[in-house]
Amino acid sequence: MKRVILLALLCCSGAACSSLDKPEIRACERKLIAGLKSPSSYKRIDTSVWDDDIAFRDLAGRYFGTELEPQQEQLLDEVKDKKLAVRHTSIEYDADNSYGAAIRDSFYCNFVVVDGELYAPSAAYDPKLAVARPDLSPSSIVLAPSLDGIGAAQPLDMKMLGAVRARMKIGDFLHFILADSDGDEHIWVSGSLDLPLAMILPIGRDPFARLAAAERLSRRLLGVASGPPALRPTPFRRQHLLTLLQVLDGHQAGASRRELAAVLIDGDVRDYSAAEWSDSRQRKRINRWFAEAVELRDGGYLRLLRGH
Repeated sequence: MKRVILLALLCCSGAACSSLDKPEIRACERKLIAGLKSPSSYKRIDTSVWDDDIAFRDLAGRYFGTELEPQQEQLLDEVKDKKLAVRHTSIEYDADNSYGAAIRDSFYCNFVVVDGELYAPSAAYDPKLAVARPDLSPSSIVLAPSLDGIGAAQPLDMKMLGAVRARMKIGDFLHFILADSDGDEHIWVSGSLDLPLAMILPIGRDPFARLAAAERLSRRLLGVASGPPALRPTPFRRQHLLTLLQVLDGHQAGASRRELAAVLIDGDVRDYSAAEWSDSRQRKRINRWFAEAVELRDGGYLRLLRGH
């Protein structure tokens, strides 16, 4: 059974992914593991990656259906007049089927490559559901028409922004995502780009985070390195959040708590008796992780925008 899926570049949370893997392998493996009957039985055998050039006119007809989804429409809009290729990724693997028998199979993914780089969607969103809430993140920078008499404000020079990952209209705001290897910057513009603009720094919570975000943009406009964002999680926190994503992905794919514990904590729990599993520290830990993951999924993720 060979499945071909066009994927946007996603963060990997699959159990077998490694930080040393290429991002396309991590993304493809994540999708593969999510569809397995027994995710904990998965074992990667081999991988391969290769590129094929493709003309823009052939991209939609060959890889999309006749009715485009919102993220597909967005991709086609963003890659016009750019050099395109399709990066094919294959994974050979072993895993148990629904009868518990080990089988060997291959899984295939295709990625869009734009100007030699993997296409990272600027926003895979449904425009009908998108809501502009720059107030939720103090690292978001809001620009609005400047008041008269407060200084020599200027219109926004688009050339000075550098690489723009996305530009979209959401409500009354024009939202820019500025590509940065240290961490993308988010700008929300209220009003016309042709008018002199000023940064808005609300008086309230997180003033220093807002000042740090404003300084990053100022450095960018001056043509110097902007540096890392102020609210970026620590490496330990990032790893824990990835683990919580693995918990949610595994649960959604049908994995039991014991299977999750075996993959993420200790493989020996597969051999525990019912009584040993019930009293084990691995069961308690996976239950804590599951509760934390669900709480973050159901709204707690908003705290991450404030660095908490």
